[in-house]
Amino acid sequence: MKKLKKRLKAIAVFLSGLILLQSCSSYKTPVTLEQAVQNEKAVKVTTVDEDSQEYKYIMYSDGQFYGVKENPGDDVKFPISTDEVKTVLMKKGLPWWAWTLIIVGGIFVIGLIICATGGCGGLGGGLDWGGSYAELK
Repeated sequence: MKKLKKRLKAIAVFLSGLILLQSCSSYKTPVTLEQAVQNEKAVKVTTVDEDSQEYKYIMYSDGQFYGVKENPGDDVKFPISTDEVKTVLMKKGLPWWAWTLIIVGGIFVIGLIICATGGCGGLGGGLDWGGSYAELK
């Protein structure tokens, strides 16, 4: 029973760590439609009517800007009227090396926590957190 509680504790800590390492994406960088075409990143276009659309990327073809949305199986192009565009916000992302540091650091921290709760097998047996419940009475 004691081993089961330790394992459940380690699993709970592991899942909590995964939740904390999740990133939230946001549209922060204001750009022009031309810059959005060059960067080929996800964008959010707000019109003068305060209507907003999110696109996988923006493309320019035959003198017209198109917002591309992902549809199961293929991408669908929607024409964008430049007269109606109020703002274009580009999705902010982390570089590859930052993701590498986050993942390696997260695995290291989770490993330390699992070892501290006794989940390392023959590597020290975990930390002594004090007495049992019976000793506290």
